[in-house]
Amino acid sequence: MKTTFWVGLIFLVLILILEKETDWDLQFQNLFFDFNKKQWIIYPELHQSLSFFLYKGMKVLVIGTGLFSLIGYGFSFIYRSWTKYRQSFLMLLLSLTIVPLGISSLKQVTNVYCPVQLSQYDGSYPFTPILGSYPEDFNPPKRGKCFPAGHATTGFAFMALYFVFEQKKKKYIGLSIGIVLGITAGAYQMLRGQHFLSHTLFTAVLSWVILTLIYALLIRLKETKYGNIISPRSLS
Repeated sequence: MKTTFWVGLIFLVLILILEKETDWDLQFQNLFFDFNKKQWIIYPELHQSLSFFLYKGMKVLVIGTGLFSLIGYGFSFIYRSWTKYRQSFLMLLLSLTIVPLGISSLKQVTNVYCPVQLSQYDGSYPFTPILGSYPEDFNPPKRGKCFPAGHATTGFAFMALYFVFEQKKKKYIGLSIGIVLGITAGAYQMLRGQHFLSHTLFTAVLSWVILTLIYALLIRLKETKYGNIISPRSLS
């Protein structure tokens, strides 16, 4: 688990360095913008049609699953037959809460703008790498709140299913579900001009790092006098 955590941090650093030192982010994002029509593949009117499934629907999925996990966790203290699922419900509940909230909070302080806001794409703000500095005479009316990718967490948070299941096959199925949902949510936002690829990749890796920390915390907590709030069965 420690190796996974440190590898994740290394990947986060690499993503930031590559984004700063190369133009791959812009080149890739250019594929989704029609410079003649000055619009993204998923333009506002199309977004309204797709939003129920790919935007609002993803949020409903997270909230609904989170509420189900909360109820299931509560029932595990009432009904003996639910006790064996206590850790699974708690892991899923914490993951679907902490991952989206944590990354959304980070967005508030990074001051990075969305592609749709940039001058390259008919916006009004200059492009500046995540680790770069804005021009000294740049006085924007509002701060950027576009990094990391928040919407993608509605999918990547489900990578927690890897830690919910015990059988190896089910673990990787659960992990795959989270990755697919995250990529779907992230790609949707990229097609709208709301995020760069680096934003989505950073969110994917950071989500995994947070999940490993949550899992490690549960293991540590189980060994204390508060272990009963976890599942009676072993987490290891």
